[in-house]
Amino acid sequence: MKLTLGILSTFFFAISITSCGDGGKAEREALRDEVIAIHDEVMPKMGDLRKVRKSLEAMADTLATDSMMLADAEKIRALAKEIEDANESMMAWMRQFEPGIMEDGTPHGEVMAYLKEQKEAIDKVKQDMLESLSKGQEAIK
Repeated sequence: MKLTLGILSTFFFAISITSCGDGGKAEREALRDEVIAIHDEVMPKMGDLRKVRKSLEAMADTLATDSMMLADAEKIRALAKEIEDANESMMAWMRQFEPGIMEDGTPHGEVMAYLKEQKEAIDKVKQDMLESLSKGQEAIK
C-alpha cells in the first residue's frame, strides 16, 4: 500500500511539475484549442443556416398568400427566426471572444476560468446552430 501510494505521489508530482513548469501555458493552449475546434466545426454551417433561413422565409411568404395557411406560415417564420438567432449567437460569440488573454499577462487561473466559460458558450452556440439547422432542413423537405 505504501509503495503504491509512493508511486502515485511521485506520478502526480511529476505531472504537476511538467504542467506548471510552463506556467500552465500547455493547459491554457489545450483548452483554447478545444474552444477554437468547436468554433471551427460549426462555423462552416453558417452558410447552410443562411440558405435554409431564406428558403423558409420564401416558403412562409408563399403560405401567407393563402388565408388557410397563415398559421403554418407563422410556424415557418418562427423557424427562420430561430435560425437567424442561432446565426447571430455565433456572430456575437466571435465578437466578444478574446484570444489575446493568453498572452496579456492575465493570471493562469483567470485565463482558465475565461476559457472554460467560452467553451460552455461556444458549445451552446453549436447546439443552437445544429438544432435550428436540422429543424429548418426538415421543414423545407
